[in-house]
Amino acid sequence: MANGSNHDTETKVLRKFGINEAYQLAMYLLDQYRGTVLSCRYAIPSRLAPADSRAELEEVVKVAVVDTVMRHPMLQVGMVNATSKTPSWIQLQNLDLTQHIKWLYIREHDDFEQTVQETFRTHLDEYFPDLSIKQPGWKITIIRQGDAPTMEVLLTWNHPQFDGAGAKVFHEDFLEMLNNAKNGVSERTGLDGDILTLPQEPPLLPLPIESLKSLPVDLTYLAKMFWEEIRPQFLNWDVSQAAWCPIRTSPYKTQFRAFFIDKAALRAILGLCRQNKTTITGLINGLALLAFSSRLDSTVAPAFQCATIMDHRRNLPPAPPDAPWARSDRVVSNYVTQVFHKFDAKLVAQIRSKLPADTSEDRDLSSDLQHELWAASAQNRLEIVHKLEAGLQNDLIGVFKYVTDWQQTMSSMAKKKRQFSWLVTNVGVLDGNTSRRLSTTGGDTKSDDDQRWSIDRAQFGLSAEIPAAAIEFAPISVAGRGMCVSANWPDCAVDKMFGERIMADLERWLTQLASQS
Repeated sequence: MANGSNHDTETKVLRKFGINEAYQLAMYLLDQYRGTVLSCRYAIPSRLAPADSRAELEEVVKVAVVDTVMRHPMLQVGMVNATSKTPSWIQLQNLDLTQHIKWLYIREHDDFEQTVQETFRTHLDEYFPDLSIKQPGWKITIIRQGDAPTMEVLLTWNHPQFDGAGAKVFHEDFLEMLNNAKNGVSERTGLDGDILTLPQEPPLLPLPIESLKSLPVDLTYLAKMFWEEIRPQFLNWDVSQAAWCPIRTSPYKTQFRAFFIDKAALRAILGLCRQNKTTITGLINGLALLAFSSRLDSTVAPAFQCATIMDHRRNLPPAPPDAPWARSDRVVSNYVTQVFHKFDAKLVAQIRSKLPADTSEDRDLSSDLQHELWAASAQNRLEIVHKLEAGLQNDLIGVFKYVTDWQQTMSSMAKKKRQFSWLVTNVGVLDGNTSRRLSTTGGDTKSDDDQRWSIDRAQFGLSAEIPAAAIEFAPISVAGRGMCVSANWPDCAVDKMFGERIMADLERWLTQLASQS
């Protein structure tokens, strides 16, 4: 990542960590969270696909990475005083791109898909280099097989650096830079071999949301959140909390699973979501409710709580005139918050009363259960809409302003009862620039399209969050293509077979819904 010549005397402190950044860093330092990965399958222009074009392909990719880095200052900075209460971002002089770009070439007889999935899972649980080295916490790994017309690009990052929406912007901008490249590689100022010299002028870093907008919190809401924090466990009678899954901190290992829905099935599912006044996020929450209700007994889980991750970019002011990222919705930074949902004991009992008597068999959803599914999914969407309409009023980040020691706070959280049974983080639809390729007839691509890069699919995954939800779902789709739904859970806290059955339920039911429309 950064060249080892960066010394404290040569760096400039740019700003202190924002709330989200400090919160994520504390989890990383406590080994409660490690890496995040957004992987995309890129279609390579025909002129760069042959094996004898390998050197040119690598150079084109390197230059596109450099152009993307120069658009987004959060890709250029390191951190200092990471273990203190006030970590800060610092300016770096240069980046050694050999530490940020890795090529993995596999043989023709190797299983490409298996290699992608194994690499993906490995990256989730990897540590980043020693934070004292002062280097940006991100890398891309490119998997290529022979002269295949595709390659997999895995972006792995340390969450304080940016969030999932920022990673989606990275891939979209990287794709734009690849397509902007002309025949032959033009010179890039500051790029000497694999060393990128960064501008001497300090980069304009995106500011945390609490520095850009006020985060008003009602006294009632603040008191409720404060009580949740200090309440003794023996006074915690909330049966919707995930007492069925006690928090365990070690040994740290992420269990990760994923499945894919093709574009025809996704189109059918989206049509059903519109008919039933919900979204993919609402539907995943609804399906999880049915799956958890089916797989857990009422004596251990009479009710449930879950959370949805939401992006705050819509609440940002316009980007500064000199910001290289140009628009607030295109900023690579950390702007997430959470929306909480509760499914009470009455609703869960109602759902369980409609489950088949023998749940040992894998069964489709009955019409009664589908009615419950769409009702819960629509209600979930409404709660998200209400949160969107409230903007920054009574937001979790507003409460987090009062935290003075994040490592102590997160350490204490790991000793409490788990709150959420599941979480959904949906970074939405990625623009893979596939419209031209999809508009052709007869399965043939036009010569111009054959020279363009595009993204055919994406996969998003998180490492296990020790004190957070028991299982975390991360759907992502590519415009005009299909969707990937992934899930992670801490191996030390959630039974592997339980997690796999939950994922099997979601895959089977999504397939059933797609076939009904």
